[in-house]
Amino acid sequence: MRKFRRSPRRGLRFRSLLMLTGALMLLAALAPTTKADLIVYFNFEDSFNGGPPDFTSDVVPENPGGGVVLTTITTDYNSDELFANNPGTSLNRSAGDIDVPPLTPDLDVALTNPAGNNNRNFDFSVPSAQGLFQDMTLSFAVKSLRGGFDLVTVQFSVDGGGTFTTFGTAALPTNGTRQVVSFIVPAAANNAPDLAFRFFFTGGTATGNFRFTQFDNIQLTGTIVPEPATVASGLLGVLGLCWFQRKRLIRPVRRWRT
Repeated sequence: MRKFRRSPRRGLRFRSLLMLTGALMLLAALAPTTKADLIVYFNFEDSFNGGPPDFTSDVVPENPGGGVVLTTITTDYNSDELFANNPGTSLNRSAGDIDVPPLTPDLDVALTNPAGNNNRNFDFSVPSAQGLFQDMTLSFAVKSLRGGFDLVTVQFSVDGGGTFTTFGTAALPTNGTRQVVSFIVPAAANNAPDLAFRFFFTGGTATGNFRFTQFDNIQLTGTIVPEPATVASGLLGVLGLCWFQRKRLIRPVRRWRT
C-alpha cells in the first residue's frame, strides 16, 4: 500500500504554532500586572495601650493582610511625646488584616505636644528584595484635635534618604474627624532600588500630654516588577517548557512524515 507523505507545509505550520506559543508565554511572563499590590503596611497593633508605638511593618504570611516588604519607621519625634493609643481605627485597614479587635488592642499612634514637635520626620525605607515598584500610592488614616497638627507633607527619596522630594500635602481638620489622606507617588520614584518615604506634620500649636493628633494604617500600594535575576530565572523556565512542548508536538509530525 502506498504511503502518503505529509506536506512539508504542514510541518512548517506546526513549527509556527510552536514559535507563536513560545512568544505568547514570554509575553505573559514579562507583562506587568494590573492588580495593585500591597507593598508596605503598618497597622501598629503589636504594642499595648500607652506603650511605645509598634513601628515595624506587617508582612505576609504572618499577617495575610500585610505587605511584602519588612521595614521600620524611624522618627526624630520626641520619644516621650508619642505612644501607642487605644482606640485606633478601621479606616484604611488592609483587606485580610487579621489584627482586628477583640484579637488585638486596636492601636494607633498618638502624638502629644504638637507645638514642640512641628516638622518631625517619620521615615521608612522600601528594600527591593522582592522586586522594584511602580505606580505607587501612599495613604493612611489620621485625625487631629484643636491645637494639633493641621497639615501633613509627604516626600520620597531615591537615594536611601539622602535627599527628599515633596510630592504632596493635605490639610487636616482639627475637629476630631477621622479621614484617609492619599497621595499618588510620582513616576520619578518608579524602580528606585534605594527608595524611601518621609511624612511630617506641621501647624501644631498645643502643648501638653494629650492625644492631639493620631495616625493609623499606613499603606504603600503599587505594582511589583520582578528584578532582572528573577525575570531571567522565569524566562529560563519558560524556555525549558517551550522546548519540552516542542519535542512533544514535533513527535507526531515526524510520524506523519514517515
